[in-house]
Amino acid sequence: MFASIAKMLRWCPRWGVSAAVVALILWLTLAPHPVGDTELPLFPGADKLVHAIMFGALTLCLWFDSGRRSGSWNPPSMPTTLGFALASALFGLLIEWLQLRMQMGRGFEWADAAADLAGCLLVWIITGLVRR
Repeated sequence: MFASIAKMLRWCPRWGVSAAVVALILWLTLAPHPVGDTELPLFPGADKLVHAIMFGALTLCLWFDSGRRSGSWNPPSMPTTLGFALASALFGLLIEWLQLRMQMGRGFEWADAAADLAGCLLVWIITGLVRR
């Protein structure tokens, strides 16, 4: 399974995975009804968990794409990964601001921005452990 994933990633541009995740996040966070009119039954606070997962995934993809070199993979340093985590969290803050400015039924929530940051920092910690 991993061999087939690695094979597929060879044809993907170096930052292609991260770009795809950015596009998905933009759609899910800025579209008025990204999953249609269907209400998904979720537990209280589930949206914060989703925010943490989305922006943690973005940090992880940036970390992964950064380490991709011609035919090999070298994990980026912890300071570089922290930069990816902070950039992802700032992207989340920008999206919250855009939701407020666009006035399309979504608004700015500090709790969402905090969840974004938490997901990014959790991935930074995990990647640090993986480096060891």
